[in-house]
Amino acid sequence: MSNAFIKFHQISFSYDSSSAPLLHGLAIHLTPGWTGVVGANGTGKTTLLMLATGILSPDKGFVERPQQAVYCPQRTDHMPDEFGALLAGKNRKAILIKTRLGLQEDWLKRWETLSHGERKRAQLAVALWRNPEVLAVDEPTNHVDGEAREVIFSALRHYDGIGLLVSHDRNLLDALCGQCLFMEPPGAVLLPGGVTQGLQLAKHEQESLKREYLQRKRSYQALRHEAQRRSENDAKIIIMDEPTNHLDLPSIECLEQAVREVPCCLILVSHGQRFLESLAQT
Repeated sequence: MSNAFIKFHQISFSYDSSSAPLLHGLAIHLTPGWTGVVGANGTGKTTLLMLATGILSPDKGFVERPQQAVYCPQRTDHMPDEFGALLAGKNRKAILIKTRLGLQEDWLKRWETLSHGERKRAQLAVALWRNPEVLAVDEPTNHVDGEAREVIFSALRHYDGIGLLVSHDRNLLDALCGQCLFMEPPGAVLLPGGVTQGLQLAKHEQESLKREYLQRKRSYQALRHEAQRRSENDAKIIIMDEPTNHLDLPSIECLEQAVREVPCCLILVSHGQRFLESLAQT
């Protein structure tokens, strides 16, 4: 499975009941290991799992995936196909999975009386037994007790294919996932680490963007103020000597915008070729 991958090629998808696309131009590349799919309700987490496993087809673009892909839904109303065959299996893999997930031989006969946690373990056992190259799991620890959660975590941890995990269980995401896809319709952002690390990175990025915005705003306001002051003093010419030195790209863009609004003649001295080309007339 080491060479397997999933690649979303500019995927767009919308439901008939929605006025706006849920996904638009989504491009991601996933390799073996667990990827958490994180976001508020309604942001397309389950939809992404279904697109990844071929249950849904995109409106635009295409998904490149291995042939063997299994989706485990959140609900466990129906007995999974091949459950009887797994319980009857005597080979090493079947015995290992049954033991790891604590399956009992009589579960086939009393499916209707099994708890959700027992059914979820059966569902995952069949999926793992099929040995898919892609395994997409939707909320595996919802409504299960602590013991079942540990059993489920142990079983998923041993899976070595491409895993996609939708969960509100932060501890599970942190312990299992090497990266997380944060759904932000109509797109998504892939960040390294579990959900806690991803949220910290996202917060840091937002704070950096805020600082950058404030810096650009201050630079813009200062230049406009100086231009206005000189205009009021009937200045005909303003000389700017290397105004872009020590400025980052966003600040330079802000400076360009402000310079264009200066209502007098400007003489620019600068080694910034792009800055001069965008502004200089002679």
